[in-house]
Amino acid sequence: MPQHPKEPSVSCLLAVKESTSVILHWNQMIRQSKLVQFILIRVIIVRCVESPQTKRLRLIDFYLCFFGKVNRSDLIQHGDIAVATASRSFNAYKERFPDNTIFNESLRAYMRSASFSPAFEHDPEAALRLIAWGQELNSIPVTTYGVSSFATVLDSLSIDIVSQVTRSILNKHCISVLYSSSTSTETRTLTPHSLFKGLGAWHIRAWDSKRRKFLCFRVSRILKAQQTDSSYDKTIKDDTLWNREVVLSVAPHSKHENRNDLAIDLGMEGQYVRNITINEALAGYVLNDLHVDCTPDASLPPHAFNLQLMNRHELENVDSIQALVPGY
Repeated sequence: MPQHPKEPSVSCLLAVKESTSVILHWNQMIRQSKLVQFILIRVIIVRCVESPQTKRLRLIDFYLCFFGKVNRSDLIQHGDIAVATASRSFNAYKERFPDNTIFNESLRAYMRSASFSPAFEHDPEAALRLIAWGQELNSIPVTTYGVSSFATVLDSLSIDIVSQVTRSILNKHCISVLYSSSTSTETRTLTPHSLFKGLGAWHIRAWDSKRRKFLCFRVSRILKAQQTDSSYDKTIKDDTLWNREVVLSVAPHSKHENRNDLAIDLGMEGQYVRNITINEALAGYVLNDLHVDCTPDASLPPHAFNLQLMNRHELENVDSIQALVPGY
């Protein structure tokens, strides 16, 4: 006789029911997990992608931080926006950060207040590039294939110090700084007029009231800075070395075994001498940054110093070259 299948035992039914309950529980957990992931992703996206209005508020804050003032024209030109939009942005900034700015009727500009505190994070490097060269530093959220520059590790910049320096240059006032040099750390009163980058770091060119002459100072070595009441009596027109030009004649190193290839690498194909015109104060920085062999007999390693100075005899009295260039 055919055998009928046995009915499942009570223990089996309980096991199946328990398993089903566990499966339903995990399905619910997975759905909740996906919901949490979705919410987190949305939060991250919202935080990473600033609204146009937030960008404009950040720009106002940037100008107040590093320029000391901002007007409607600045916002229209830099932000590429209409007059009405600029006005709304200023109103929004005043509403959110009322203690950061004061409106100056005579200048028709919003001035940085004494109680100003940056409402956003800012990159001091971006401020220096904008003020020195008119270049804006932007980052776009795309996949990148390069590496971060190690040079930034060697040039630590403080927002507070950079802010004092840039506002001093733009608004023409003196600053008192605590400066650390190779020989001492002391307080100096400086009247800066220009920014430049040399030897892998940002510098200012400034009148040193104590030494009574124009000198170059590395920004990262300024430990403290504050505005003074001293009059701004020295300008860029008074800086003789800054306004006097010299010519640096450089060529592929004469002792390099592949001078022709070196000329190609250096963009000097078809010519073996290139003349570089620069002001006398920066000549030493340029030769150092380009790794130019400035010795009388071209005795430095040609693979480390690809270029050779050809008119050394014409530059023997240039202070910046004597102070900064190896082999001079």
